[in-house]
Amino acid sequence: MQNQSGRISLWKILLPTFLGIGVIVFMFVKDLSGSENAEQLDQLRHINITGNTVFWFFIALLLMVGRDLGFTIRYRYLTEKLLSWKQSLKITLLAEFGTAVTPSSVGGSSMAILFLTKEKIPVGKSTAMVFITMLLDEMFFVVTFPLLLLFVPVTDLFPEVSAIQIGVVSLFIVAYIVKLLLCICLVTGLFFKPQSIKWLLIQIFKLPFLRRWSAAAEKAGNDLIISSGEIRGKNMSYWLPLIFATILSWCSRFFVVNALFMAFFPVGNHLLIFGRQFVMWVLMILSFTPGASGLSEIIFKQYLSALIPVAGLVPVIILLWRLLSYYNYLFVGAILVPKWASKAFSKQK
Repeated sequence: MQNQSGRISLWKILLPTFLGIGVIVFMFVKDLSGSENAEQLDQLRHINITGNTVFWFFIALLLMVGRDLGFTIRYRYLTEKLLSWKQSLKITLLAEFGTAVTPSSVGGSSMAILFLTKEKIPVGKSTAMVFITMLLDEMFFVVTFPLLLLFVPVTDLFPEVSAIQIGVVSLFIVAYIVKLLLCICLVTGLFFKPQSIKWLLIQIFKLPFLRRWSAAAEKAGNDLIISSGEIRGKNMSYWLPLIFATILSWCSRFFVVNALFMAFFPVGNHLLIFGRQFVMWVLMILSFTPGASGLSEIIFKQYLSALIPVAGLVPVIILLWRLLSYYNYLFVGAILVPKWASKAFSKQK
């Protein structure tokens, strides 16, 4: 991520930025060029920025604060208040930057361990914290989906019946099953049988096409055993703030889009928007681009454009959404990481 001088590789910021902006520009050109789209362009020109627009954009900003506040609370209580509120916020922003510059399918977990250990959190405890955050995040998705189905019909979550849509549904099911299996493994490994999960990992990674990662799998198994020892015996007073903070963070993240919609037009079914975003985020874990750049914009258009009455607004809202929920972490990280790195690594000298 950085060299010894503490500088960030510029391409780690420029690549995802260009990918995302490029897709948005393509949408603008495709949707608004040509005589057949003249009406959409005219509708876009007649959209006024009113007090309602400013109010709901402010609400979207507050929801982004809620997203970061949730993770800040989580780090504060995960360390049992060893980290101050300021340190917890700094770790949150650093971890979000790490996630933004790594593929969604990889995530920023390894970087989170680095950030925590440099804040004088023991390696065993920081590793346990990363496993717990992973479990809490995956549990949010695993539990939320069946709850959503009680209020939002499957036909509304996956509206179009086509060959492409069937493929998307299949990918969603696969991704959800992966999350479910990961939750089962984490719960079993952290609370009941860490040695059994380590044995299972080693056996799986003995397969010929996975053998090259066998050492990493064994290390993950050892980390899981250490983490299990760290968290066993924790009571509900430890877990309740973590669960609350996870729900706060993810719900705030999702409702940003609801607020952006409300800035431009009335919304009749907020839960449907929430549900389709849920589908989006599950699918985005399949991305191999940093922060799901490019893919996230495409999926947004696929799943949420039908709920936007003015077609020309689609790329505008996507751009605002990514500015609030993604590009801001790239730019904040570009400022914060060098300062943090020079201070953290200089302590070792």
